[in-house]
Parts: sequence; C-alpha cells; structure tokens
Amino acid sequence: MTAAPLYEAPASDSVLLTFDGRVLEVFGYVDAARYHVWEGPRMEFGTGRFRRVVITVRSGRRQSVPYDADRRAGLEELAAVLARSVPERPGP
Repeated sequence: MTAAPLYEAPASDSVLLTFDGRVLEVFGYVDAARYHVWEGPRMEFGTGRFRRVVITVRSGRRQSVPYDADRRAGLEELAAVLARSVPERPGP
C-alpha cells in the first residue's frame, strides 16, 4: 500500500496546515487541531485587513487562523486537495 502524499502549507511564520489524505491538521496557532475527512472539513478564505482562513466541519464547528497574503496560493492548493478528498455523505 502506497502512502498518500503529505501536503503542507504554512499560513504564517507560526502556523502550519498539513493534510495527509485523511486528516487536516493545524499546528501552532493556539494548539494543534485535527479534522478527519469524515467530518467534512472545508476551508474558506477571508480577505481585507485581517486575512483569515476559516475551517468549518459539517457539525458547524469552526476554527479560524490568520494567514499571510503571500502564502494564500499554497493554502488554496491544500484546500483544493482537501475538497477533492472529502467523501459525499448521504442526506437524511
């Protein structure tokens, strides 16, 4: 079995997001946070004076972390890989 590639995207000098194909991890902002693809994590980007990436899961739980403008492209690439990896869940 081949391991999935690890995607890493620094959001700033003190925050790193990683995704291994199953778990999105956030290191360094306040603590470490983990989001399994089963939770349906998605990333949205805020713009303006206070740039933040917001991670939201299906249950509504959210976390936001600041990001540097010059690092947005790497974060968007990680967000695209994450979006392709989250399985569809059947509705009610």
